[in-house]
Amino acid sequence: MSTFIAKPRVVVVVGSTGVGKSELAVTLAEKFNGEIINGDALQLYNGLPTATNKLPVPEQRSIPHHLLGCIGLGEETWTVGKYVHSATLVIEDVIARGKLPILVGGTHYYTQSLLFDDSLVKAGPEGDLSAEAQEKKWPVLAASTNEMLEELRLVDPEIAARWHPNDRRKIRHSLEVYLTTGRRPSDLYDEQQSARSRHTPARHTASELVSQEADVTTQSTSPPRYNPLILWIYVDLDQLIPRLDRRVDQMVDTGLIEEARSLHAQMRALERSGTLVDQSKGIWTAIGYKELLPYLWACTGAGPTARMAEELKEQAIELTKIATRQYAKQQQRWIRGKLLRALEENAALDKLTVLDGTELSQWPQNVEATAVDAVDAFLKGNPLPNSTLPPTLSNVILAPKPKGEIKARSCQVCDIIMMTQQEWDAHPRSKKHRKATRTPIDWQALYPKARCQDNRPHHDDR
Repeated sequence: MSTFIAKPRVVVVVGSTGVGKSELAVTLAEKFNGEIINGDALQLYNGLPTATNKLPVPEQRSIPHHLLGCIGLGEETWTVGKYVHSATLVIEDVIARGKLPILVGGTHYYTQSLLFDDSLVKAGPEGDLSAEAQEKKWPVLAASTNEMLEELRLVDPEIAARWHPNDRRKIRHSLEVYLTTGRRPSDLYDEQQSARSRHTPARHTASELVSQEADVTTQSTSPPRYNPLILWIYVDLDQLIPRLDRRVDQMVDTGLIEEARSLHAQMRALERSGTLVDQSKGIWTAIGYKELLPYLWACTGAGPTARMAEELKEQAIELTKIATRQYAKQQQRWIRGKLLRALEENAALDKLTVLDGTELSQWPQNVEATAVDAVDAFLKGNPLPNSTLPPTLSNVILAPKPKGEIKARSCQVCDIIMMTQQEWDAHPRSKKHRKATRTPIDWQALYPKARCQDNRPHHDDR
């Protein structure tokens, strides 16, 4: 009997930002009597509809959308545990009313935590306390990121070395796990990995797992909550990046700066009323808002010159484009390195269909039609259609990314931190490092009779 056979069916649409996930979800919901559950962490919040790419109400085409804009600006930010709890209740309700739940969103950390019951190391019972209650009980959780990292190094140096020194969320979560369970997160993680290695079915190539029916009686350490159909809209990054740049320009044209200015004014009003706003969490971390902050703050002061304001605005737009590209790359890495690995551990790569969204002119055939066929087959219990990518590219993409060691390494010369062995090995060859370590030329030693100005030798013209 399959691991998934008795689980509730859920359709899941994943992919990088800007590939059309929300649009496809609406099409499927219309076709199969579905309702949509938001899986984007920032779209949970009420605010920044342009920056967070909330689907406009007319484009939702009267399809019910759940967990969209449901958290007010003055409310406490949600943890992944809070999201999973809320989303499971929504899915239960949707199924009870005879509808098909369709999960869509770009926060794949949330998606995977919802799909697999034990995919992440969890905090103890007191992890359900509000952030305010936790910080009152353990003040270190409200300390600066550097102070929390120093504390984590004392109690669990192994896990502390895995996180980037600026990654406040992961550092805080690891401390939370230690404080609420009394155990080192690295020990819990090792136990999870050990159990997974004992129970993981024999490994196959991606193509083997996609082409055959999985019949598994042994569960991995991340048992599935649902019987999922995962539709991955894939666009090669070289093709996606120009599309993302154009989308940022369109966001600016349709009001990004105005809505960021409005949110900034609300933040200042909250702080004036005595409400402390943690701008390292929730909607305040949205791409497009945080990049505009220098410009917004400058405009609230004595007033920058028109030229200075324009320069700050242009810098913010360029930084927004860079951050959007980086986010798209991170999303693809998560799908390949985390989500596909979880599917492989459950012998469930046959639950995945990859849709080629590269050519927009081919969207109706390569994405919509194939997705409709896949959902139809899924609901009838039939084998899924083949992915629309070329076979050679499909095999490369579907092969789970090799799992390398994650450890923070610092180059003192360049003042930069790298998290993988691959980055560390490549860094000495980088232009920045080679320039920083290059031995300065002593022109006076080379040309003792020359007059040196601006570090350049000049012949004596006497």
